Amino acid sequence: MPLERGTTPHHLTYSIPNQKEKTMDKRKKLVNEYKERKLHGGIYTITNKVNGKYFLGHAVDLKAARNRFEFAVVNGSGTPLKLQDDLNEFGGEAFAFKVLEELEPKKNQSRSDFIDDLKTLEQLWREKLDSANEY
Repeated sequence: MPLERGTTPHHLTYSIPNQKEKTMDKRKKLVNEYKERKLHGGIYTITNKVNGKYFLGHAVDLKAARNRFEFAVVNGSGTPLKLQDDLNEFGGEAFAFKVLEELEPKKNQSRSDFIDDLKTLEQLWREKLDSANEY
């Protein structure tokens, strides 16, 4: 069957993705990579190097916890409230973030069960550390 002028067979029709579609595809890919990344949770301290006081915490994602700490130091806010007065007084350079122990979620472990494990591990660390210096 001959084609009419100005038409193409359906099987030859294609579209070139525009910039918005390319951006959305890239965004979807990044979101999926983020969701599929392997989490490294654990226990950490934020220590005031001037007076020796520390904040003990746990995080499902230690990398994210470190990023929050670094952001807080640069901006002078966003730290746990217990630290804020000392952060204002001594500045961010007076504080150090230290990972005490890492923990990966068990295969098929729910997020809430993983958080329970982290809380238990935090309590064990709390017993090891000098509570007199805790914020």
